[in-house]
Amino acid sequence: MIIAIKGEHNSGKTTFIQKLIEKMKDYKIMVIKSSGQENVDVAGKDSYYFRKKGAHASIVVAKNETALFTNSMDLKEAINLAEKFFPDVIIIEGYESIENLKCTVIDMEEKPDVDAVCQKILREVKKIKIFVDGEELHLNKFVENLIYKTIKAMISSLKGGDGNEIEIMLKCF
Repeated sequence: MIIAIKGEHNSGKTTFIQKLIEKMKDYKIMVIKSSGQENVDVAGKDSYYFRKKGAHASIVVAKNETALFTNSMDLKEAINLAEKFFPDVIIIEGYESIENLKCTVIDMEEKPDVDAVCQKILREVKKIKIFVDGEELHLNKFVENLIYKTIKAMISSLKGGDGNEIEIMLKCF
């Protein structure tokens, strides 16, 4: 599920997103934020020079966080990257052109209620997502529940199969 938060500068977008994240702490959430800056990876850092010499991306792993730096990408590419982490919700902040996205738009001018938005999100969060060649297959609720319950029952019968998150990847040759 993709949620786009729109509003003027200093309209409360970041605070609203922080409250949503706190209320949905049991869910995997990705946030894509547009920045007005030219660069966030700066000259003088190894990651910057690796990309300047031709590396497609540079990943910096520190003691308490990891950062991925890649050359500029548009919003759809950023969403595709975020989807690789299999989030329950992707929240987008600070993008002007979101009209062509299949997403729920929250307009800060309408003074949205965090609890109401959270409940709406939770009703729509998918239990199962299927991607074929990088494209998500859209499932109606009946098919989603059928597949979910079938796989959950099959996996739970296996030793160690009672986890909260099951990830299955099939490579068809």
